[in-house]
Formats: sequence, C-alpha cells, structure tokens
Amino acid sequence: MPRVIIKMLMDYNKTNTFNQLRGKQLFETIGQSLYEAYAVDTVLISSISEECEGANILSSCFQGEIGEGYYFPLTEVPEAQIVESEEPLVVPSAFDKRYPSYSRQHTESAETFIGIPLFARNHQLVGVLSCVFKRTFHSVDALLEYCKTFSGYLGYEVGYEALLVRQSQLQWQLEEGQRVAKVGSWSWNLREQYFEWSKEVYRIYDIKDESLLPTLSLLSALIHPEDREWVLDTLHRSIESDAVNYNLVHRVQLWDGSIKYLRKRAEVIRDRQGQAVEMRGTVHDVTDVYQISAKLNKASRQLTTTFNSVEEGIWEFDLERRELATSAKFWHLLGREKPKDGDDLESWLSCLVEEDRDEGVDYFDRFIQLQHASVFQFEFRLKPSSRIALDGNECWLTVKGSIVARDEFGKPTKVAGIQRDITHTVEAKRQLDRAQVVFDNTSECILITDRNNKIISVNRAFEEITGYREKELLGLSPSVLSSGIHDAKYYQYLWHNLNRYGHWKGEVWNRRKNGEIYPEEISINVIRDDNDEIVNFVAVFRDISHWKKAEEQLTFFAYKDPLTSLVNRRSFVQRVKKHIASIDDKRAQTFSLLFIDMDDFKSLNDLYGHDFGDKVLVHIASSLKQVFPVADDICRYGGDEFCVLLPETTSGAARVWGQKVVDRVAEAFVLDDIEVNTTVSIGISTYPESGETHSDLLKNADYAMYNMKGQGRNGICQYDSALQSDYIEKLKMRDRLKKAISDELLTVYYQPVVDARTGQISRFEALIRWHDEVEGHISPAEFIPVAERYGLIRPLGTFVLHQACRDLKQLHQAGFSDVTMSINRSVKEFIGCNGLPPIWEIIESYGLPVKSIVVEITESTASSESSDIQSLLASFKQKGIEIALDDFGTGYSSLSSVVELRPNIIKIDRSFIEDIEKQDNRTLVSLIIDLSHKLGIQVVAEGVETRKQLDILQEMNCHYVQGFFFSPAVPFTSCFSILKGQKLEGSVS
Repeated sequence: MPRVIIKMLMDYNKTNTFNQLRGKQLFETIGQSLYEAYAVDTVLISSISEECEGANILSSCFQGEIGEGYYFPLTEVPEAQIVESEEPLVVPSAFDKRYPSYSRQHTESAETFIGIPLFARNHQLVGVLSCVFKRTFHSVDALLEYCKTFSGYLGYEVGYEALLVRQSQLQWQLEEGQRVAKVGSWSWNLREQYFEWSKEVYRIYDIKDESLLPTLSLLSALIHPEDREWVLDTLHRSIESDAVNYNLVHRVQLWDGSIKYLRKRAEVIRDRQGQAVEMRGTVHDVTDVYQISAKLNKASRQLTTTFNSVEEGIWEFDLERRELATSAKFWHLLGREKPKDGDDLESWLSCLVEEDRDEGVDYFDRFIQLQHASVFQFEFRLKPSSRIALDGNECWLTVKGSIVARDEFGKPTKVAGIQRDITHTVEAKRQLDRAQVVFDNTSECILITDRNNKIISVNRAFEEITGYREKELLGLSPSVLSSGIHDAKYYQYLWHNLNRYGHWKGEVWNRRKNGEIYPEEISINVIRDDNDEIVNFVAVFRDISHWKKAEEQLTFFAYKDPLTSLVNRRSFVQRVKKHIASIDDKRAQTFSLLFIDMDDFKSLNDLYGHDFGDKVLVHIASSLKQVFPVADDICRYGGDEFCVLLPETTSGAARVWGQKVVDRVAEAFVLDDIEVNTTVSIGISTYPESGETHSDLLKNADYAMYNMKGQGRNGICQYDSALQSDYIEKLKMRDRLKKAISDELLTVYYQPVVDARTGQISRFEALIRWHDEVEGHISPAEFIPVAERYGLIRPLGTFVLHQACRDLKQLHQAGFSDVTMSINRSVKEFIGCNGLPPIWEIIESYGLPVKSIVVEITESTASSESSDIQSLLASFKQKGIEIALDDFGTGYSSLSSVVELRPNIIKIDRSFIEDIEKQDNRTLVSLIIDLSHKLGIQVVAEGVETRKQLDILQEMNCHYVQGFFFSPAVPFTSCFSILKGQKLEGSVS
C-alpha cells in the first residue's frame, strides 16, 4: 500500500481517536503518540497564565513515560517567544547553547526544539505544545503537519483545563474568605422550593453533616423561639413586597442549646411580571461583636449619646503630657479609625496636608505663648490618603478651641475644643466665587431684578452690549431699555407666561444707551424661595444682530444668485412647481417659459477673462429686469443661461416677449472701455402643450433653445409637436447608436487620398458607416451631431481609432508600409478627457509609428473652441502626429485659423472644388494653394469628381486630391485590391 494512503489512514485514525478523548487522557495520549510517531524525547503540554508570566505543565512525557506537572516562569525560555508572537517556533540545532537553563529545568540535554501555540475556541492563546529532541531533528514540516491535525482539539481542552483550574481557585478563595469573615451565602428558589447553602452556613449553624439539605422548616427550627415569629414574618413580607427590606439581626438556638447572633441580608429576584422567583442572601455570625458592643454600649450610652448628638468632634489636649484625647466623631471626620497605640496627636497631624500642618502648629504655639486671643481657630486640608469628599474634591476641616485649665502660675495646661467638617462651606464659597467669575465674564448679558422688578445687578457683558453702567440702572425698571417696537399685548403675554410657568423665552428689540435699536434673544426665569415666594427675576440675553444679518445673507444665497441677484435655479424650479400646482383648469390656464442662452459667451471669457464675463452677465441680468415687470420671475439658470416665467402667457405672446429680449440684448454696450456685442438664442415651452411638469417644460425649452443654436443662433424657437417629434427621434437614434457602439455594429470605410502628380495612393481617410436594423443606412451627417450632443462622440471616435489602427497594421504587414490613415476626430472628444490614454499611446499600442496617423479636425469647430484645444493640438504635433484642418474655408476666419493652429495639412472644402471652373472659386483655391506652399503646408482638395477638376488642380500644383473621380469610400477588404492595382479608373497616367 502506498505511503500516502498509509499516512492518510493514520491521520484519520488518530483524529478519530483524539476527538473521543478529554483532559489528562488526551494529553497523555498525544505525548505518547508523538514519541511513537517521531521519537520526541520530551513532550510538554502547558497552559499559559492570564498575565502571560508563567506556564503550568498540564502533561509531560519523557521518552514515552508520563511525568508530573509543575509551574515555570516565562523567562529565558522559548515558550515566551511563542506567547509573544503567537506563531510556531523552531530551533533546529544548538538548543542547549541558546537556552542553557531550559535543559536543566525540563530535560537532560536538547538539540532541537519545536513549539506550537494552542488556541481556545475564541482564538485566544491558552497554551503551548513543546517538543524537545536530544538529537538533530530534520522532519520539522512533517511533525508540524502531524500536530496540525489535533492542535485544535488540544487547544480547546487546554483552555477548558485552565478554566477548571481557575474555577477551583476562585471556589477555594470564596470559601476561605467566607470562613475568615464568618459570612455564608444562600439562595432560595421560590418556584421549586429548594435551598442552597455555602459551606460556611453549615459551620455557622454548627451542622456537621453537610449532606443535610437545607429547608425552610430547618431554618425555622434554628431561629430562637422568641425571634422566630417576627423573623419569618419579615421574610415573607419581603417576598411579597419590595417595600420590605430583609436586613436584620436575630438569635439562633443551636442543637447544643447555645445562642448565636446572626445578621441576615437578602434580596428578592423577580420576573418581568413582578413575581418573586428567587431569594439570595448572606448570613454573618456577629455573636462576638454583638456581645462586646452590648457591654460597651451599656457602660458608655450616656457619653455616646452626648457625643453623637453633635456634628463636631470633641478634643482635649494636655500641654504638659502632650496627649490628645478625642471623641469617636473626631476621627470619623478624618476618615479613619482612632489609633490603637494611643499616639493620637501624631496620627492627627499625619492626616493634614504638610503645608497646612506646619502653618497650624506654628499658629498654635504662638497662641499658647502670646495669648493675644482667647479662642484658637485654624482651617486645614486633609491628605487624599485620609479622606476624599464625595465629589472627589479635597476635604476641609476647622479646629476651634480655648484654654480650659491653667497651673498655679497661670500658665495654660489644657486646651479643649471641637473639630468640624467645613468642606461644604468651603466648596459653597468657591462655587460662589466661581459663579461671580462666570457672572462677570460670561458672554451672555445677565440682568437680575428684585421681586418688584427693580434692577439690582448686571454683568460686564450687559454693560458692553447696552452701553449702560450698573450704577446707572440700580433701582430702575428694565423698561428703560424698551425700544417702543413691541405693543402692550406683547408684554402682557410675556408676564402671563412668567406668572403661570415661571419662565419665558423669545426675541425682543431693545435700545442701547446711544439710541441704537438691536434684536436680542432673551430668556427670563422666576426665582422663588422655599415658601414659593418670588425673590428675583433673572434675564439672560444675547445680541443677535449678527445672526439676523447672517440669516438675511443665508436667505439671500438660498434663493438668489449672488452675481446677478436674480432668482437662482432651485428657487425658480420651486416657483414653477407652485405655479403648476395652483392651476385648476389645464385647458383654460396656460403659461410659458423662456430659456435664454448667450451666443458665443465662451469666447468673451477666453478673450477678456472671467471677471469681464461676469460683468457681461450682470449687464444681461439688468437688461432682463428692464424687459420683464416681475424680477422674481427671472432666473439665472446657470453659467450664461437664464430662464423667465411668463404667467398667463400663450406661446404667441411668449414669442413677442422673446423678441423683446433678442432686440434688447443685441444693443451694443461698453464695459471697461470695450464695446460688447452680444446675441442670445431663446427656446420657448408652453404649458400644457409643451409639458405638464416643471422638468418637462424646462427640458423642452432647453431643447428648443439648442435647436435655435443649430439654426444659426440669435433667434427664437418654439417647442412644438414637430420639434417634439424630432427630439424624440433623436433620442431614439441616441439609444440605438449607443447600442451600436457597445455591440460594435458600426463599420469603417476608407477613401483613398491620391498624390495629384503621381497618381499613387498616399493615405486613406477612415469614414464611419452605420447600417441600422430599423432605418437602414444612416448618414454620418445625421448621427454624428447626435453623438456630439449626447456624449457619445468620444466612444465613437475611440471605436474608429482602434479599428483604423487594426486595419492599418494589416496593410503594413502586407507590405504597404508607406500608407497612412486620416482619422476624423471631434474637438469635443478632447474636452474633459482626463484619465483616458492619449491618442499616441493607442497608436503605439498597435506597433504603428505615430506619424502613420493623421488627425483631421474641422476648421470651424477648432477655431471656436478655447486655446486649450490649440495647445492640445500642438502637443499632438510635438509627438509626431500630423494635424489636418478639414472643411477649410467654411470657418469664420480661415486665415487666422491657419496662423493659430499651424496645421500640417489643409483640406479645401468640396464646396469650392465643385465650382472650381468658375473664375472666383478658381482664384480663391489658387490663393489657398499658393499660401500653403509658402507656409510649408500640404493641400488636399476634397470632392474631385471630374477630369476637368483634376486638370485645374494639377495646374495649380495641388499636392493631393480626393473624391469619387478616383474612388468612393470602400470596405477595408477593397483597399488591398486598390493598392495592388495602384492605378484606379480615372487616375493620372
């Protein structure tokens, strides 16, 4: 049988055996098993003490023989390291040299040591399994794996044995403590009517047979006959009611006739319904104390009565003998017992704080020698070790006395007096001082009047806030502060609350001494004496002027735009909601919204800065306020967008209002010596035909505004059914386009760009194509604007880039390594693209040279974007990516865009090429080509469809041509045949 199977059977048998064993039998079996399996010379199973200071050997096995258990400290032993790290420890060799004392203590000699921590069920370290070898042991991993199979059982049992040992120790300590104190414990299960007593109870009742079960009848029989009735009555009444406390001293008569005095205390345990379920208590043998106390009480009852009737401790000091005689109360005040050695003076002085003691002794000596005063009085503090006040503070006492005896020469011989606890007096004075400090330094103003409402005190804060000094107000009524704003009913309500409830809180406008009126938050309380008579009125208030101002500002910022002071978006939306909610008849009542957006506002910010742009926005807001009668109906919706609510206004009337805005905003104005010309695009939505919720109305007005921008800006667009239908169609197209991009249902076609001189293909332009399952072929002119508007342009551009790189890689691998690709990218793809890999990293990831990709940017959009785009394009060129300016000639400032963007390639728009035979177009194209040659820029003519157009462009020395004359955009598979032929139908010969 293979060794692996044998070992598995051994492990199974071993685990099954260990699982059936417990305690010492398990420990001894494991020790012998380790000796038989691995010849372990010494096996120690130890539990760790709670303080981790020592270990108790629960089992020891020396070469298979069971040894005795013992304790050893965790110092200079390997078990200490295991306890600290809670990890196994292996000392492979030279163990004697590393731990010389260990071998002397546990084994004769040792070479190898292996220790394994043992854990209880709560994963707490409880013990260590130590294996010691006299020889060098090499099968460490096998031994650790072997121990792993039973270490869990072993840890649980070691933890359980430790708990049993601890339980036994605690049981012994409890019984020993009860024996020494002569206090026994007992419990009585009231439901099942059985008693349990501790051993000390048996000793107290002198019951020799501890197997005798305690019962109520046994308890009753042991109570002295004269005490039995009231003791049992108290017992039963305490069970029936919480009002009766079972705490008494009574006599018991033992079997031998002797009498004992026992003190019994007990508590009753009740269930949730209040029913008594158990009684637990103690029995204390107080026979000795009771008998001694009785004798002493009989001898000193009168003196004790006298001393205990006063709170002071009485003392007498004999000056000649230096002896101090005291009452019991004297030492009770010190928090200690009367000294038994008779040295009361030194014991008393040791209780005093050293500083106070030295001062007191010196003062007492001067009192005796000089006798300037008839009474000696001294205050002092007690050391914390003697007594601490209940509140944790230091204790203060006072000693007061006088000379009560003199010798024949008149020299004092005895001084007597009292000692009194003045802690509360000192603390009361401190609290009074602290209260005065708080009163004078608190930031709240405090005014106190007498029962007749006449001012008797004010604090500093009051003087600072009101301007009045306290001496100016004493004896006056608080009405001297009245502002005159509140009427008589206000103060009648105030006094009504004071008389009925004893307090009032609210806001009052008062007047300072300089005449300034200010708001204050005030709380007035009535102070009454023990007879419920009014003593004082206390007013606490604070100046809340700054709160009021802050509240006004917060209210303003909550509802207003801080720049223009118009209503903000949040407030405007709430206003529209309320207006909708107030409409009863949707057919009869209508209103409109104007969504206003400034045209080309970004260029103002880029050109003159954002501060200037803010001034322009303020001017537009002012213009809107002049157009519309209700300022709260005008909102700054965000950025350069405004909204206007037109109540009871139809769509036709709203268009009239919108035209007023267009005309007013179009008026030129001057800011910072700069003449500004602005226009706006306005979208109109009308309730209910444009929507019945605020969100629909705002969304549709916004869409109408954007539609106006698409139509050329500076105008008004009404959201109607046609626009809504177009809007819905674009949303549907957006959703289908999004799915097409994610599912890669789009394709990329390629149109060749040909060298006009040689007829050779220089590059291909990658053009996206989409064949939709619903509408069939959709032109890029339709879906690319949708992608730009709804945030899909970036994933769309990324898809084209990756596809073009993959296809170009195949062309290069086929031997056409000189061919490059032109890829159209929207400027919007580069705005906010933080975190996305740059274009050049994507190109390089396909193993392509960076210069093999040309990025085409539309000239009009590149010019209209910020300088950040220009710097981005510059970084492309720096990396080696060529930039082509597409649709050149259609922008607002074509020549300036060439200077600013510095493209590598200019693509002349097809609108110029299709009419190139006309003289004006021919002249313009010729100028563009000549200018490009001088600037070192390559020129591509788009839309070449005839031989005549090609001839003219060749005469003008145009670099490259592109169009249907050579080839339309074709699938990638056709690119191979085009390149292999290298001469297309209609190409230059």
